[in-house]
Amino acid sequence: MSNERTDSFANRLAIAMQLNNINQIELSEKTKAFSKTISQSLINKYLKGKALARQDNIYILCKILNVDEAWIMGFDVPMERTPDELRTNNDIFQYTATDSAMLPLLDIGDIAFIQKCNKYESGQTILFKLDNKEYIRKITDNNNSLEFQAMNVYYPVMKLTKEELKKKNFQIIGKVIKVENKSAFK
Repeated sequence: MSNERTDSFANRLAIAMQLNNINQIELSEKTKAFSKTISQSLINKYLKGKALARQDNIYILCKILNVDEAWIMGFDVPMERTPDELRTNNDIFQYTATDSAMLPLLDIGDIAFIQKCNKYESGQTILFKLDNKEYIRKITDNNNSLEFQAMNVYYPVMKLTKEELKKKNFQIIGKVIKVENKSAFK
């Protein structure tokens, strides 16, 4: 899968609606089953490219239209939606941030989209485990050691040698490809 978008959210939403033979009013009505109505006027804005859906609305639309969230956002992935109960095997998953280390981009409760992988490139922002605790940090490789940098200045840079990493059971879970930042609108 490419990390680059190959299409727009508006176009992918229109395709999914056409394939499901559903109009804006019907789609809006179906969203009521999720305890949150997405209005027909907002769906119209999505289709015209005048608004982008928030993560929770994308989830609802994809459940109704039976399409993959990454696909509807324009990524080059299969269109077919993986059922919720099988999502742990998917290449991309959502992770809820547990600290504010990456503030202002990611705060507690914000969603990060993680692409599963077990390798990193210096300069990437990754989700990883150290001693069974999960972190999201930017990783820098300094030959004999790795630095894990937070964006929030109140979180110290973690510098560990490769030997220390082995002792701490370092495990890469994946790389961050997108964030859904609700905290910026508090």
